[in-house]
Amino acid sequence: MSVATLDEGPLRGPSFFLDRAALRALALAHRDGYGTARPHPHVVIDGFLGTPLATGLADIFPGATEASWKRRDHPEQAARLGQLQRKAFEDVPGPLRHLLSEFSGMAFIDFLETLTGVQGLIPDPHFRGAGLHLTLRGGHLALHADFNRDRFRALTRRLTVLYYLNPGWEQAWGGDLELWSSDLSRCETRIAPLLDRLVVMAHGDDHWHGHPTALACPEGRGRAAVAAYFFTAETSPDAPEPHSAIWVTPRS
Repeated sequence: MSVATLDEGPLRGPSFFLDRAALRALALAHRDGYGTARPHPHVVIDGFLGTPLATGLADIFPGATEASWKRRDHPEQAARLGQLQRKAFEDVPGPLRHLLSEFSGMAFIDFLETLTGVQGLIPDPHFRGAGLHLTLRGGHLALHADFNRDRFRALTRRLTVLYYLNPGWEQAWGGDLELWSSDLSRCETRIAPLLDRLVVMAHGDDHWHGHPTALACPEGRGRAAVAAYFFTAETSPDAPEPHSAIWVTPRS
């Protein structure tokens, strides 16, 4: 469990915070496995927040009619709801908004840097393309490689984080995240979207992934995920040399 809870009830307002020391220990325990995972660097961590907190977050995850979702129905992706950031997550319950903030905070970024070895990670507070996702029965996400740049900030995409909130998810419903080989010849890894499961994946233009088979979950259920993307800045030959504060000497 990687959180500290400040109140008796884990959902009494934004009352939980990621525990920096616990996350560092978790990162150290998984960093070797992250680097050697196939078909590209990734890690799957179960029990990330603990069942009570994860269950509470799943209970308040907005359903298909409970938020101002934007629905996507295209050949590449169907029956997929997202884009709540268009209204700054205003109709999302506070604890879920707090989780998004924690994913952008110091403790979680330190965790990611220790886990992956990528330094200088920069979160996206606007959650462009990320945030909350809900895929309904019959929905799918075709195999793809993610966008590689934040064009608004001239940053390079480095990591994808997915956190699943699906209590009682059954294997027969599908929805596994599939990671395919770089030549698209085979699926090398399947990751079920189970409650309280965190996935961290390296970005790459040949890091193919998706859940291409239509979901077979019951009507009224959906595949709920929280997504966050992380970037780094590239060095520029025009950048000034770094220096510490320049102090003005008081006149005598």
